[in-house]
Amino acid sequence: MGRFSATYIMRFVDPSKLMGIYSLTNVLLVAIGVLFPGWIGLWAIFLTSFFMSLMFPTIFALGLKELGPNTKLGGSLIVMAIVGGAVFTPLMGLIFGLAKSMAVAMLVPLACYVFVAYYGFIGSRVRVPAPIQA
Repeated sequence: MGRFSATYIMRFVDPSKLMGIYSLTNVLLVAIGVLFPGWIGLWAIFLTSFFMSLMFPTIFALGLKELGPNTKLGGSLIVMAIVGGAVFTPLMGLIFGLAKSMAVAMLVPLACYVFVAYYGFIGSRVRVPAPIQA
């Protein structure tokens, strides 16, 4: 449902801004999960899936924008860079083991959503290189 509704909303809202808004929504939802570990927190974390569903396809498309002949290489690098599950999940486990709190461990994905929001609002802008002056 999240991806289908986001696809419709992207007709009216710039994809990078929508991804930034969805990421900030997930920051809020994860913060609720951290501050209210119980049923409220569980449902807040559950709702993050709805807003997360547009993130990878949008990151992928924004990352390839204006690459021209380097599009295939750029796409390959983006796909190979997917290491979140291999790095951040064990990090969450380590934090859980030290803090004895899954709520505290949820600060890891919260930080990731903050970064995705940054990418949506600022980092995904295409920069035109300045002309070389002799």
